[in-house]
Amino acid sequence: MNTSSLALGQSQRQATDVRVQARRLNERIALRAGLALIAWSRRQNERLSHEAVLLRQQNTRLAHRVRGGDLQRVALVSSHM
Repeated sequence: MNTSSLALGQSQRQATDVRVQARRLNERIALRAGLALIAWSRRQNERLSHEAVLLRQQNTRLAHRVRGGDLQRVALVSSHM
């Protein structure tokens, strides 16, 4: 075996090692990015859920006020008849 064959074999091994390391790095990055997206999505859902609860409470209070006002108007109109 000559030195050029040995150097070529070593270069191929190094290239293979670099590809394996790059693949592992890409997998770790993809995993971290995926986990970060899941965490962000959960926070968004929690925030939206909290806002939805507040909006429902506000709408319920408004509906009670409107209904109360309508009942007062009906009572006033009935008493004048």
